[in-house]
Amino acid sequence: MPQKALKVTKKAKDPRRITKKQKNLKKAAPLQIKSKKQSLQHLKKLNKTYSITEATERLIASRVGHLELLKGTRKQLEKHEKKLGTTNKK
Repeated sequence: MPQKALKVTKKAKDPRRITKKQKNLKKAAPLQIKSKKQSLQHLKKLNKTYSITEATERLIASRVGHLELLKGTRKQLEKHEKKLGTTNKK
């Protein structure tokens, strides 16, 4: 009498795992409360845009040493010079 092939049961997968489709979960994302005032929304948008630009400029300046305009603010440059001056004295 022929028998059926045995059914192979797979191990139960952990339900907490993150798959490729679940990379950006809404639950895991931080809650962002949008302001109702148009002026505040506009300011937030500008702030985001320019902070990204500033971060990009800093990254470029750190990679390319001869771009003096992009190295940072006057306070940052003075702080860096002070730091270099103290290391040379020792």
